[in-house]
Amino acid sequence: MIFKFVQILIIILLIGSGEILSMSKRKCVLFDEITPRGKKHMITTFSPSDFEVIEFGEMKHERIRVRPMYHELGFSDRSKIYGRRIIFDRLVIALEHLPKEYGLQIWDVYRPRAVQRKLFEWMKGQIRKTQPDITEDKVYDEARKYMSPPSKVGEKYCAPHLSGGAIDLTLFDVKSGKELNMGTVFDDCTECAHRNYFEDKKKLTSEEISIRDRRRLFTKAMETTGFASYQYEWWHFDIGNIFWSRQTEKPEVFGPLFGDREWPE
Repeated sequence: MIFKFVQILIIILLIGSGEILSMSKRKCVLFDEITPRGKKHMITTFSPSDFEVIEFGEMKHERIRVRPMYHELGFSDRSKIYGRRIIFDRLVIALEHLPKEYGLQIWDVYRPRAVQRKLFEWMKGQIRKTQPDITEDKVYDEARKYMSPPSKVGEKYCAPHLSGGAIDLTLFDVKSGKELNMGTVFDDCTECAHRNYFEDKKKLTSEEISIRDRRRLFTKAMETTGFASYQYEWWHFDIGNIFWSRQTEKPEVFGPLFGDREWPE
C-alpha cells in the first residue's frame, strides 16, 4: 500500500513539473486522454510497441483495407502506407463499435515532407479556384484548415501525418466492397467536409440524414477508441501528434516517423 502511494505521488510530481518525457527518453508515458467534445477522460499508456513503424498493407484484417490515395493521384511515388502500430491496433478496437457489415478503408497515414509540400501548394490552388476574390493571406489560412503546412528537417514543428500518428480513412461495405457515401469525396475543401456539417444543417433530405448518421457512428467509434477527430475533415483522426496534443492539452508524443529521412531505407 505504501509502495503504491509512493508511485502515485511520484507520477503526480512528474506531471506537475513537466518531467514526463517522450518515448525517446523514457520507457513509457502516461497521459490523460480526452475524447474530443465529449470530454471523456481515459488514462492510456503508450508502450514501446505503440511507437513501432508498420506497413499497413502487411497488417491483415478482413474489415480493414488500404487504398493509397496520394499514390493514385500522383502526389507520391510510393504505394505503401506506413504509420505507428498504435494506429492499427486502435482501428481494430474501433471496429468493435461499428456494425459488422462496415469496414475501414485507409487512405493515408504517414506523409513525408516532400509530399506534404506538394499537397499544401495544391490545396492553396484549390482555394484560389473556389474563392478567387480573397487575399493570399486568406488563401493560406483557408488552406491550413484542410492541409497542414509542411515541416522542415530539424524544426520543432511536426505536421500531423509526418508523425505517423494521423490517419485519413472512410467506411466501406464489407459485402459489396463499395465505399459508403459520407457526403464528400476525400480532400474536399468545402464546408460539407466539416465534421459537424450535417449535424448543424437545419433541414436535411433523407439521404443527408443517412450521411449524418453514418458520420455520427463513424466519429463516435473513432473517438471512443481514443482518437481525436478534426473539425474541418470528417475523415481525419489523430493520436499522439500535434492535433491530438491541442485537444488533450498534453505534450505531443510522436515526432517525425523516420526522423530526418523521408522514407525507410
